Amino acid sequence: MIATGAAPRVSLALPVHNGADYIGHAIQSVLAQSYRGFELIVTDNASSDHTGLICRDYAARDDRIRYYRHERNLGAAVNFNRGFSLATGEYFKWCAHDDMISPNFLAACVRALDADAGAVLAHGRQQGIDENGREIAWQSGDISDISGIDCPLQRFGLVFATQGFDAAVFGLIRRDALARTSLHRKYYGSDIALLAELALLGRFAKVEDAVFYNREHSQRSINATDKRARQLWHDTGARRYRGLEHLNLLAHLTAVAWRQRAMTPLYRTMPPLLRWALTPRQLARYGLELIGIASPALRVRLRRRGQGLLRAGLRHRETADGSGRSRSLIGSRDDRNGFQ
Repeated sequence: MIATGAAPRVSLALPVHNGADYIGHAIQSVLAQSYRGFELIVTDNASSDHTGLICRDYAARDDRIRYYRHERNLGAAVNFNRGFSLATGEYFKWCAHDDMISPNFLAACVRALDADAGAVLAHGRQQGIDENGREIAWQSGDISDISGIDCPLQRFGLVFATQGFDAAVFGLIRRDALARTSLHRKYYGSDIALLAELALLGRFAKVEDAVFYNREHSQRSINATDKRARQLWHDTGARRYRGLEHLNLLAHLTAVAWRQRAMTPLYRTMPPLLRWALTPRQLARYGLELIGIASPALRVRLRRRGQGLLRAGLRHRETADGSGRSRSLIGSRDDRNGFQ
């Protein structure tokens, strides 16, 4: 067994449910880190595959790994937050069971946070990989680099307006800053509001030589188009239709603005939030979600129509500017959702 005597500066939480296909690779990428002073907390949402056996085997060989298993599946939101509640380190990072990080990731991000007391989060660049770990030609999530921006209001607006910050939510975060947020709430996409709240609290540092490998495969939650299924993935206690992702995000962002009003007054945070909420795309999303309560089938038909119009508009722009450029294989979360 590998043992370390010093208390860890870095805590990593790895929430998982039925992740046997990839979790070994995720754990190996953590154990391969050049930075050694960490703890890895695995919180298992009652997996029914071999996830538990794999994790227990790793924990038996390295005492930096702690494995916890829930008696039943509590949903992703609770499981993500559970890992944070068990963390002891000065710095904290969530890990996804199907993703990996470069061997220098923790060392580089620790250096970035140590060097900048005003930074609350350090993240690497994002690189897509396929089911077999091969790099693929997309790097979504880097659609708006907010590193180096000193204005909290500007950072706040960029996060919720552009979204797609997968690399940032899986970055290294100051634990005391994260404790001042509302963490993950029980709706799909709550990480956007969480990042927006962190952006009000401090700067983000992008570390170019650290790499977050985001695995694309058919079982990813982002690839599920059934909002009810996504809601149940995030909150297994949802007993009625609650797939109001965009409306819940708006409510959460409003709560964030109120919660952090002592740092950034409401008269400054609410105008950009309202301008974004009243854009045609956002209004269409809110309308579709409300329609979906009464008729999910009609919502699907209208969403497809809206996505068709968006694609037609994109092709028109490409033709007009003569670029001929095609979109990346997989766009940002915001692109993939369309009017979803």
